[in-house]
Formats: sequence, structure tokens, C-alpha cells
Amino acid sequence: MGLFTIDTEKCVQCGFCAEECPTGLVRMDGPEGYPAPLKGKERFCVACGHCAAVCPYGAITLDALPLEDFIPMREDLAVSPEQAEQFIKSRRSIRSYEKEPVARDTLARLVDGARFAPSGHNQHPVEWVVLESRESVVELVELVVAWSRLEAEKDSKISKELNAPGLVRAWERGKDVICRGAPHLIAAHAAKSAMTPDLDAVIATAHLELLAHGFGLGACWAGYVLFAAAHYPPILEFLGIPDDHRLYGALMLGRPRYKYHRIPPRKPARLRWI
Repeated sequence: MGLFTIDTEKCVQCGFCAEECPTGLVRMDGPEGYPAPLKGKERFCVACGHCAAVCPYGAITLDALPLEDFIPMREDLAVSPEQAEQFIKSRRSIRSYEKEPVARDTLARLVDGARFAPSGHNQHPVEWVVLESRESVVELVELVVAWSRLEAEKDSKISKELNAPGLVRAWERGKDVICRGAPHLIAAHAAKSAMTPDLDAVIATAHLELLAHGFGLGACWAGYVLFAAAHYPPILEFLGIPDDHRLYGALMLGRPRYKYHRIPPRKPARLRWI
């Protein structure tokens, strides 16, 4: 494998590709001063695409990533710092949802966007499960309730911490405090053997939550689902998660029933300059 090719008619030998390669595999010592791969080290390429993405002239093409598969940046879609700041601060954890489901195409776009989240060594080990109907979410909630009932009967420490008896009572009264009546749930899992599966999945799930906000949808981390899944194998079986994987992220998701008009204050950042 040659790693990449250079279009010498386009390349101006600016060196951006060499400077941006995170593993230092691009050198400016090729024939006539053009970029060249570090020989014998091709296996260390993580196929991040930085070299091709940073080239202003489209002069470098990775063997593993065809240039035509890259998405051109659109300046007209750039956001201002003020817009980005309000977008981040206005995100809310949504716990009241409309019953109307979200279209499958939209759910797929959220997952597609989340795969661009950073991951350790560019491994991208995260896989997804989407509960497409409220009926599926209810099945999952019932499994969480079953686990909560077992923990409540044992009067376990985690039962007291999560108020498992209260979860059971609420469900028996017809109130869903586990997934809050959401029509969907999106779960992120990864192989335990990946380099940083927990961090990769959490980061990807957080990206998906922000994407949902940008789509006018609402989401909230399904903490009870995550706690239960770590202790109750039937939940992993229901979600179809392999034995060598673990569930690291879960979001209830749907259309917010209410619109928020203000951004609530938060504690000042605990910050230390060095």
C-alpha cells in the first residue's frame, strides 16, 4: 500500500498535510520536494483523513479514503461564536415528549452525524441500536422495572440509591419515570476490547444529543436504563448487544412537548489557569 498519492499539478508544496498528520507519516522529502509517506510505517496510519481534509487544493488522495468521499465545507453554513454559544447553552434535558414519532430518515441522520465524533486512535468502535417505536421503548422500560423490582426486594444499596421501589410504584400507577414517555431510545455500545470504548461511546452519544437539539428534537440521557443494563443481562439481550460489548450511552428521544424561552443560570466554571 502506498498510503497516498499526490497530484503534482495541484500541489504547491505548502506542507500543511505534513504538519497536520497526527502520526507524522507525511514528510516533505519526496521527489522534487513533494509530500511522501514515511516508508515502512504505513501501518501506523489511522485513516483520519486530516492530510486530505486540510489541503486547500485537493492535491492529496489517501488510498484508504477516496477524495470523492470527502464532504466539501460550506462557508454559508458556518455559525458565529454567538450562535454556537447559544446553541450549546440552550440545550435542555427533555423529559416531556409528544407522542408523534420521529421519521426513520431523521433518526438515521442523527446516527450518521454522530459517527463523526472523535474517538481514540480513530478506531470508531461505537455501534448503535435505535428503538423506533414507543412499543419497543415500553418493552425496555418493563425490563428496567423488572430489575428494579428485584433490587427492591433485596433492599440492595443500588436500590436505595436509585429509589427502585419508587420506580416500580410509578410504573404500576401508569407513570414512566424511566424513559419519560419518549417515543424513541437510541443506545450506543462498543466492544470492551476497543482502546477507549467508554469515552468514545459517551462522546458520540453527546454529539448525537446536540444534533437532536439542532434538529428541533429533544433528548435526555436514560440513566436508569444504563444502570439496569450493567446489572441485568435481559436488557442487553433485548437490545441485541453482543456478549463482548457493553452499553455505554442511551438517550430517550422525541419531539419536545414544550418550548423553552430562557437559558437558566449555572454555577461559575471552576477554573484554574496555569
